Amino acid sequence: MAPGSMAVERGICMSAATFPGGRRKSVGLAYLLLAIFGLLGLHRLYLGRGLSAAGMAAITLVSVPLIWSGLGLLGFVTTATWALADALLIPSMARETNEALALA
Repeated sequence: MAPGSMAVERGICMSAATFPGGRRKSVGLAYLLLAIFGLLGLHRLYLGRGLSAAGMAAITLVSVPLIWSGLGLLGFVTTATWALADALLIPSMARETNEALALA
């Protein structure tokens, strides 16, 4: 396999990982994911923001064993505030994702 074709394959894989199936993203489903799994960032993962979703999940999961210390509580307050801010940002995130899908 030529080196150039490998880069194309990686690009396709990255596109598929970012936007599975190339389907439009639903604001309602993003809100449902926020309501159920908000502290883990699954709504961000659904909307194509994998890095920040991983950050939210990491902060939450690291905070669980530290819950009895101030650091654990601080981690939960941080991700809860982030999730509340996302409640206002979901429509624009879905719009940006859907526009990117339309261009692809």
